[in-house]
Amino acid sequence: MSLAKQLMVREVEKRRVGNIVVSPLSLNALLNMVAVGLKGPTLDHVLGFLGSKKINEIWSKSSEMMAIVADCGSSQKAEDGPILAMVNGVWVDQKYPLKDPYKEKLKTIYNCESKSVDFATQAIKLRDEINSWAEAATRGLIKEFLGEGSPDPHRTAFILANALYFKGTWDCEYKFDENLSRNFDFYLLNGGTVSVPFMTSHERYPCGSFDGFKVLRIPYENGKLNRRFSMYFFLPDERDGLQDLLKKLISNPGEYFNNLPHKVLGKFWIPKFKFSYGFDVTKAMECMGMKLSFSKHPEDLSEMLHVPKGVPFFDPAIIQKAAIEIDEKGTEAAAVTSILCGSSMYKPEKLDFVADHPFVFMIRDCISGFVFFTGAVIDPSKSN
Repeated sequence: MSLAKQLMVREVEKRRVGNIVVSPLSLNALLNMVAVGLKGPTLDHVLGFLGSKKINEIWSKSSEMMAIVADCGSSQKAEDGPILAMVNGVWVDQKYPLKDPYKEKLKTIYNCESKSVDFATQAIKLRDEINSWAEAATRGLIKEFLGEGSPDPHRTAFILANALYFKGTWDCEYKFDENLSRNFDFYLLNGGTVSVPFMTSHERYPCGSFDGFKVLRIPYENGKLNRRFSMYFFLPDERDGLQDLLKKLISNPGEYFNNLPHKVLGKFWIPKFKFSYGFDVTKAMECMGMKLSFSKHPEDLSEMLHVPKGVPFFDPAIIQKAAIEIDEKGTEAAAVTSILCGSSMYKPEKLDFVADHPFVFMIRDCISGFVFFTGAVIDPSKSN
């Protein structure tokens, strides 16, 4: 999660007019699948990246993550509990077949299907196939995941991908009435304003006030599931306080989630929004001094692939695309991440929560602590 927050700080600094949504869980799932096929210094680097000391910790976290997905897999309607789906896939060039033990780990731990392909002669066909796979896995939220020119027919050894989908309705105690929604001004970082639809409610919400910002939690309907999914909104007190807020979230990552008191809110408005976002994870990580290199240690891939001796490997590219929509009913969100490798008894205190300026959001399972999606709303009138 700390990596995701640092990525967000960098992306907010770079894009002061556009919205951001990333999936820490999708990125972690992808790197977990990579890690179980590595050895040597490359494995150590990835483990450090993930905040783990041993590969056994990766297996334990992965098993917990997949158990959550399995728990939510029985939900057919969001009213029965959040719909959560994760699909993993690997397309590997026939010149570099997967090692059987690695293929078995992918299948057993991550339910990941593998396919042997020929990138040299089928690159365009495979791009269409992977894009169709991503669109189906995300219920149509992510289209055209791979762009023109990808994959490179002459330099691609394998593509490993994770797709994550979430849909949840607000808990019945916290639903919004569409008849109460109104258009108001949202204040941008550049000092301008845009008119966008805002939602409101008269219920009591888990909400707390901290140094320089407020936190509000809206639970999702969990049905019979033994999970507690919620969406968190982090609102800076100052209209231009987004950067300072992100720095505080990095320095105290877990302090603001627990024991938020239920409060009667005075003014309460949250904007509806719908947008998508895609970025090059590799470049973002390199800017933070975190470089994943296969070219220096191609032998570290020997647990994963049959690598012919003397064949050079290129450093991998990791990309992610994500999309999210929230309205009076609930939330729908999805992400695809891939690595392309080449060769009360008292009078309640009233607190205002008017999200009419840039803020941060997170979708989190309160039991495991996994953050499925996080992002920043900078201009809710923009769709991408």
